[in-house]
Amino acid sequence: MVDVSIHDLGTLGGAVSQAKAVNPLGQVVGTSRDGLGRSRAFLWQEKVGIVDLNPLTGVHTSANDINATGEIVGGGDTGFGEFHAYLLSEDTSLDLGTLGGNESEALALNRLGQVVGHSRLRGAPAKHAFYIPQPGTMVDLGSLGGATSIAHDVNDHGDVVGLAETQAGQPHAFLWTAARHMRDLGTLGAPASIALGINNCGAVVGGSGRAFLWTEQTGIVDLGTLGGRTSCANDVNELGCVVGVSQTGHTDRRGLPVTHAFLRTPAGKMLDLGTLGGEHSSAAAISEENGGVLWIAGHSHDTSAQVRAVLWAVRLA
Repeated sequence: MVDVSIHDLGTLGGAVSQAKAVNPLGQVVGTSRDGLGRSRAFLWQEKVGIVDLNPLTGVHTSANDINATGEIVGGGDTGFGEFHAYLLSEDTSLDLGTLGGNESEALALNRLGQVVGHSRLRGAPAKHAFYIPQPGTMVDLGSLGGATSIAHDVNDHGDVVGLAETQAGQPHAFLWTAARHMRDLGTLGAPASIALGINNCGAVVGGSGRAFLWTEQTGIVDLGTLGGRTSCANDVNELGCVVGVSQTGHTDRRGLPVTHAFLRTPAGKMLDLGTLGGEHSSAAAISEENGGVLWIAGHSHDTSAQVRAVLWAVRLA
């Protein structure tokens, strides 16, 4: 038996908001349009509601992850024509710099405050995945032989996953570790794949036409769909619960495939998390279990087809 509820987190005054991450305390971060149409990083807490984080001095900002201690990472305008990754810790914002270019963005951090993301290189349009194991040290993780790579998640062991181009220019899911560096995790037979989440057990999730789970023991495994053709897994927690988005097999009023957020339980059952009354939803992140509750962050269309940041509360029997 699973009990699921969904909560609209609102916006910063604009029409659109999307939640990107949630920690075990139910604190949510994401991005929302404000009343001036600007894209702004937000923090949502139950007793406070949605608040503009204002991490950097520029106009546009993003918040992409929050750890158990409340540290937040994202990116933002610097006010000098550049866009830089930041770490927000105890109300102090730290500009994390770049790999030499004029743009970087932090996409994830672990409990230790180690950060991953992507940055442009000096004198080159390509982006490379980066890893910051300690403040002041930004490591270029390279690629799988191609021009571009992006790091999407990092676990508490410093293992990093993401997407990197091969020598043939195909984007493939990768796993980077200090011992073995960057490894190609392959695909489900599709030309491309992307890794989006990793837990401390080394389980990796992502998409390759369909949602996949990769482990050292089994390799890459198709997780299926909610009835449609395609799906993608966005995050996995220590229990082995996986969240993401899947086509349902239905079409919306425009004739396009309906997509819903899903939760895949450790027993292998894929549950449709539903919507705010609209036709589409997507789950971006899942917390660790806290008091019998799992928090899932993402976004959903409401009855007016507006995109809203949402938080699902799930109680697993």
